[in-house]
Amino acid sequence: MSNNPLKRRQLYIKKRFQGRLILGAFAVILLSGLCSALLIYWLTGDDLQARSYSAHINIAEAADRLGVSVILGNVVSIIVAGAVAAISVLYASHKIAGPLYRFELLCEAVGNGNLDETAQLREKDQLHALAEAFSNMLAKLRNQRKERSEMIARLNAHLSQLKSSPLTLQQQEVITTMEETLHRLDGKF
Repeated sequence: MSNNPLKRRQLYIKKRFQGRLILGAFAVILLSGLCSALLIYWLTGDDLQARSYSAHINIAEAADRLGVSVILGNVVSIIVAGAVAAISVLYASHKIAGPLYRFELLCEAVGNGNLDETAQLREKDQLHALAEAFSNMLAKLRNQRKERSEMIARLNAHLSQLKSSPLTLQQQEVITTMEETLHRLDGKF
């Protein structure tokens, strides 16, 4: 996570998540539009055809044109509504998928031992409470690392004092083992 201002660099961050969201919204719009078109055609088609036999043949053509017009109108509105829905869902999901992506990178960095990272989100992104929790967690981990390093330094100083005094061979081996253990502990965090 850099200190650069956070700008959207990728349209799709989590392609599967955002794609499923968009397809779901588009499918709902498509189904509702098709149901609407079929319902209108079913309601008006029979009525207009029945009247066409008693009135004039042109009315039958008008019913066909009306049905086609209703279907075409609904198809166009479905496409427009679907495009608007896709853009809206993409924008909304980006406010969630973007922060989640940053949290994945942060978790990977922390897992590799880098506790100096921070959780930075754009102002209008979601999950600010989670970012604050991550920042608090990292601050606590940094404090624990600092305390641990201070304790290891004190223990090393005590071991150095012990080594300077006359010791038995067994005591020297124990001090050497303790130094190795402290060295491994110091390198882990």
